[in-house]
Amino acid sequence: MHRPTRRVWTHFSRLPENMQELARKNFSLAQRISTTSFTSCKKVGRFRSVRVGLAHRALAVEDGDDFIRVWIGTHDEHQRMIK
Repeated sequence: MHRPTRRVWTHFSRLPENMQELARKNFSLAQRISTTSFTSCKKVGRFRSVRVGLAHRALAVEDGDDFIRVWIGTHDEHQRMIK
């Protein structure tokens, strides 16, 4: 199961509308295919990183068999967060 934190929704609301729509579609698909989307994504430290379009990324942390979405934003912000 995937679930977002409140912080994700704060970052989500700052995205351009087209990225919000793409993120909604990606996370909806992730819900339907269980944990596959994050387990197959790049592991970066304690995070799992997933693409949301060409210039945006989302981060999740594992919680047992679940993934908690903790952040979404631009690729540049992503690079700063994972360092």
